[in-house]
Amino acid sequence: MKVRGAIMLNSFRAVHLSPARTRYGPRKRLNLRSIKDRTNVKDETAMAHAMLDFVGDAVLATDTCANITYMNTAAETLTGFSRKEAQGRPMEEVFRVIDVTSRVKRANLAQHVMEFGAPVELHNSAVLRARHGRELAIEDAASPLRNAKGEIIGAMVKFHDARFSAETTARMAYRAQHDSLTGLLNRYAFEERFTQAAALAQRHEKKMVMLFIDLNNFKEVNDTLGHAVGDEILQALGSRLLGCVRATDHVCRHGGDEFVVLLSDLAEHEQAFAVVDKVRESAAELLRQQGHWETLTVSVGISLFPNDGETLEALLPHADAAMYRVKTETKRVSGGSQALNL
Repeated sequence: MKVRGAIMLNSFRAVHLSPARTRYGPRKRLNLRSIKDRTNVKDETAMAHAMLDFVGDAVLATDTCANITYMNTAAETLTGFSRKEAQGRPMEEVFRVIDVTSRVKRANLAQHVMEFGAPVELHNSAVLRARHGRELAIEDAASPLRNAKGEIIGAMVKFHDARFSAETTARMAYRAQHDSLTGLLNRYAFEERFTQAAALAQRHEKKMVMLFIDLNNFKEVNDTLGHAVGDEILQALGSRLLGCVRATDHVCRHGGDEFVVLLSDLAEHEQAFAVVDKVRESAAELLRQQGHWETLTVSVGISLFPNDGETLEALLPHADAAMYRVKTETKRVSGGSQALNL
């Protein structure tokens, strides 16, 4: 057979045959486009499978009969079935799910989304009965699979271990409300706690006291001994402050070397003085224990709720101003906002 010409097309050789006739009729042009298209589909499928193996969620896909056509590595791990074992089997044989409360077998999620033509959002009321009887709390969701014409050709189900999700959610919630160095409330969480405590105080005609605490000479110690020592000091002081208050009180790292304490649910403001004395003694003991911390002192400014204000925006400046006054004074200032040098 005579080849008139040839060119390279990507990795395929496109061959054009002479149009001359043969005893079997006119020669036909060999069309390799369909071969290339099929190869591209295989490449895209392989890439999609690699991407699904990379994600953290377990993923499985079914055909319109809810038989498994694909399962990623995470799904293999959670179900206990290999991809080869699961291929072609009914999804309910591999993805066996019961309700967490009733322990009743749950409806086939793939069939459900194909029947209604709409996805099911993530929910966490399911238990996966994996291979060999192992049970695992999961969160799962599903969606119908459609072709280019919009026709449903199967379903995709994703799921993951609910324990990790709960742990991650709790960890993120904690980090959003707490200072990363000391573990104390951050300013945003403290504001929420103040709002709640103030509402209760007004309802029950209670009083509150706010302490604004500053660590004197901290910058010099931090610059001289290094940031690691500075961090250690802040952590130690934060821990001491927590030990001086009740579970119903709130301690916040306001920023840098400043701390704010809210003493709530007080019958009289004078009740706060015992806590202030406790803070003074605890801080002094801490700073004495470490020889290189002996140059540090603590100043505290006090504001009274509702006398000095009923909002955080009103009380913080009072306590802050009182704290700065005490940096140059060594006596307790009577009335309204008060200050102490510890």
